Amino acid sequence: MKTNTALYILLFISFLTYTQEKINPSKVLFEPGIISTKHVEYGATFTHDGIEVYFARSMQEWAKGDMKSSIYHSFFDGEKWSAPQIVSFSGTYDDSDPHITADGKTIYFISKRPSSENTISSDIWIVKRKSNDSWTEPERMPNPINSEQNEYSPCTDMKGNLYFASNRPGGYGQGDLYVVPNEHGGAKVPINLGNILNSETGEWNLGVSPNGNTLIFEASQRKQNVSPYGDLYISFKKNNSWTIPQNIAELNTSGSDLYPFLADDLKLLYFTSSDSLKSTDTNIYFTDFTPILKKYQKRALNH
Repeated sequence: MKTNTALYILLFISFLTYTQEKINPSKVLFEPGIISTKHVEYGATFTHDGIEVYFARSMQEWAKGDMKSSIYHSFFDGEKWSAPQIVSFSGTYDDSDPHITADGKTIYFISKRPSSENTISSDIWIVKRKSNDSWTEPERMPNPINSEQNEYSPCTDMKGNLYFASNRPGGYGQGDLYVVPNEHGGAKVPINLGNILNSETGEWNLGVSPNGNTLIFEASQRKQNVSPYGDLYISFKKNNSWTIPQNIAELNTSGSDLYPFLADDLKLLYFTSSDSLKSTDTNIYFTDFTPILKKYQKRALNH
């Protein structure tokens, strides 16, 4: 795919700049003018083979009140990415935060559309891919996976565990990270990921590695933050416990840095950034994840 060439460039740059104490990963704008434009684009998710991307786009300004988004799709034909089109299940309501599973058969997303539960909040919905590559009608996931409050940023690992963020009651702060274990015959009840990851401020969206042992998430208003509006943090699961989250200082800006997605067997990290406090849009970027992974694995500490 096209990003492989960019990956080789990034690997070479990282080789030249990497030291044990400091790294300088290059941040590359993903498909400028096609995917990343003057509008707001965020929350990219890719199929495992890297030839399809789904993301959210809004024609309104970033962080300016109630922003309405739709989910778009683009595919790589071996030479270039297609012009993005709104997917069949989006375009009417406020839809965002798409996540396609590793087998490419299911998309989780967030929507503020009406449901039979008579609640209109940011909830997790799913669609299934049909044999003709079209999508089924969206279905709202049941409570207590959803709640009367807001859910954000659903994602899955290879075992089918579902991760998401929510500002439901009973958490540690403004928003917390949760997991719904994919246990055969078990109750589908969200489990708070605990106060090593979650804090008294806010944790809002996340990305997880296929094996479920590396977690990157956005946190707001932490003392370590470059920006109060959201920085990317990384944590690792060791002995069934998460390490103390570390601020990925090399990538964070004075604006919002969020919506991580790990791709290409952890060689690439895609994420969204507004780049500065004054920015009224966001774009999708990618970077070589290898030096970042090595650096923060080395520094990871248990609570």
